[in-house]
Amino acid sequence: FHEVGFPNEGQQKGDSSSLNDDEPSSSSPPMTPDVLADACLTLDALGLSIRDDFVKTFCKEHLAPYSQLFDPVASSAGANATAVPPPKPSFKIQLSNQDERDGMTASEGNPSSLDQMERRYAWYRRTLRELAEKFPNVFPTYWTLHYKLTRAFLSRTSDHLKILLGSNGKGSDRDRENVTVLLKALQKTILFEKEMTAWLTRDYGTVFMVGKERKSRGAVASGGEYEDRTSAVSNMGDIDEALVGEDNSGLEFDEQGRAVAASSAQGIRIKYERKMKQDKGATTTGDDSFAAARDIMNEKEIKPVSPLLGVASSVFDPYMGPYIKLEEQNMDEQLNESRADDAVDTRGELPVFTSSTALFVYIKNSITRCTALTQGKTFFALYMAFKDTLRKYASVLEDKFPQALNITGAAIGGININVNVASLPSSFGGRADSRDSSGGVARVVNIPPGEEVTVCHVIDTCEYCADTVEALEDLIRDKIHEKLKEKIDMSEEQETFHDVTAKGIRVLVSGLEQRIEPALKEISKKDWGSLDVVGEESAYVRSMHDAIAPFVETVQGLIPSSYFRNFCDKFAAAFTSSYYNTLIRQKRISESGTQQLLLDVYNLKTLLLKLPVIEKSKSSTDGSVDLKSPGSTIPPAMYTKMVTKQFAKSELLLKLVGTPPELLIDVFKAQWSGGTAANLQTVMNLKGMNRKEQTAMLESFGLDSETAQRGAAVGSTSSTVTEHVQILQEKGNDVAANLSQMRQKVDDFRKAFR
Repeated sequence: FHEVGFPNEGQQKGDSSSLNDDEPSSSSPPMTPDVLADACLTLDALGLSIRDDFVKTFCKEHLAPYSQLFDPVASSAGANATAVPPPKPSFKIQLSNQDERDGMTASEGNPSSLDQMERRYAWYRRTLRELAEKFPNVFPTYWTLHYKLTRAFLSRTSDHLKILLGSNGKGSDRDRENVTVLLKALQKTILFEKEMTAWLTRDYGTVFMVGKERKSRGAVASGGEYEDRTSAVSNMGDIDEALVGEDNSGLEFDEQGRAVAASSAQGIRIKYERKMKQDKGATTTGDDSFAAARDIMNEKEIKPVSPLLGVASSVFDPYMGPYIKLEEQNMDEQLNESRADDAVDTRGELPVFTSSTALFVYIKNSITRCTALTQGKTFFALYMAFKDTLRKYASVLEDKFPQALNITGAAIGGININVNVASLPSSFGGRADSRDSSGGVARVVNIPPGEEVTVCHVIDTCEYCADTVEALEDLIRDKIHEKLKEKIDMSEEQETFHDVTAKGIRVLVSGLEQRIEPALKEISKKDWGSLDVVGEESAYVRSMHDAIAPFVETVQGLIPSSYFRNFCDKFAAAFTSSYYNTLIRQKRISESGTQQLLLDVYNLKTLLLKLPVIEKSKSSTDGSVDLKSPGSTIPPAMYTKMVTKQFAKSELLLKLVGTPPELLIDVFKAQWSGGTAANLQTVMNLKGMNRKEQTAMLESFGLDSETAQRGAAVGSTSSTVTEHVQILQEKGNDVAANLSQMRQKVDDFRKAFR
């Protein structure tokens, strides 16, 4: 190994042509590229461990100046000015670092700092050029020496970066939290790793492992992971007889019959002379034998090696917090702007707030920026920031809904009003607590005129966001590191947007209920007990039509069909329940009154059955909605069944109220399946029957005399209770209206100063 090395130190100083002089030196052979290449074959023949030791020494000695110049700790201590001479002659050349030292003197920056990363890579490029000039075609390609040197350089750079980026310890860089410096350093490092990968592939045929190959074969980072090529040259020939010496090494014989080790330089020469004679029938010189050996060795298959990408750049991953904070800050600024931004993008299938499209465009660009630098922990941290931002944006959209008012059940018009007395016997089907499942407090939303459009835009935007989040999840999972793919899950964010959508539907239903509240009041104000003539539909029916039709038509044109169907289902259920509760609170209804109300019920049922297929009248000049258009399609069967069933309760109630007293019990039992004494008493109250008549009816229904009397006593006071409830209802509605107007004025005032 050392016999084929450089001349000693004195000769290096005295003889400037040590590499190119054709005359042999008195103390060592000339160091021409051919001689050095032959020496590599000798090293190869000595065994894998010898070759590995040489490669490690070669890399260590040629990277020693790099550590002296760029080590952060050494630089901070001012200990980077002393060069260490090589310990002994070898392949090592004295590379010039004068240019770098001059740069250190002239430059104000520390060469080891993050903002000077390019100087590190410029130093290595210069080193490679000098090595290429000194050792042209010397090292066998299958040694992958240049790859190992580059990997060793990147490994040292990785160690330096850990010191620079660390928050504690000597050598930490003051700009480690400067996002601009941090990203620039990372970008330079990644570009250098890609540059070296392309250079090794192009100039040296280096093959890099990819995908599953890395897992199955492992990373080839050092010579020790290559197959053992002891006596590699001899293995190329066909040896008829295996000759083994005392040391168990192969033997070769020269022309005088003297035995030499097959792994020695002389043994290799003899072997290839014989090979050439066999193949060509001609005698070759020793130099030609080595040349042939080199050609054959260089044709050996190059084993795949582990990639260079990430050797140094992956160090940045745990220290990219400042970058993530900057991305979060930018997204938070967008969220703040979106709170006051109600601009709508109508170019797509559904109108959505432009803030949503802008947010996803930013997220997509952020992914592009990040994945160009890293696909590991930093990208995962950015993914977590996306999740948080999307949840915040869902809250921003939810805040665009009109504010809800908390009003007790007795003050919400005809909605969920039931007069029950705690003392009512269980046989009457009464309840001790008339409050609903939410504690007797219902949330009412009063949508100002035109604001239903904003609610629909929120629903559309949430639908767009939910769909886009699913695509975003697939995009992130496709780009992130393999080990992190299983951790990517944005179903919670999708569900958050779906929750806001569901709330939007409830807001629309509640808002429309409030639009028909005045019409429900008109029912309670009318004296149905004195009505003796049946006419056309009542005025309150037309009022309901005028309130419902435009609202529903607007909603239909703005939200997806599946959500519109859900809206119709919920509103129909709420409306029929409200209407029924309004009817049972009336004091008395005459026979003519029941006929009029049955006609109204028919018209209202027709109105609701047409809601899913509502259309604008083409001939209308005032923009009204035609619910009886012959071009309307048939409403869904399930919806029709539900509406018909809900209105059947009101129809049955009114029919029983119009039934003669002597037939009431029989008709009630026959038509009201599962009807209780309380239901019967409701009918009797609406008929205006006195206590005595009610007691007799209850006894005929099957109650004992005492229970019947108690029930009749309760029933006789229900009309008085209902009157008080109606008074409270009207006052409560007035308060709700005033509060709603005040909230609207405050909102308008705030918008005026934005």
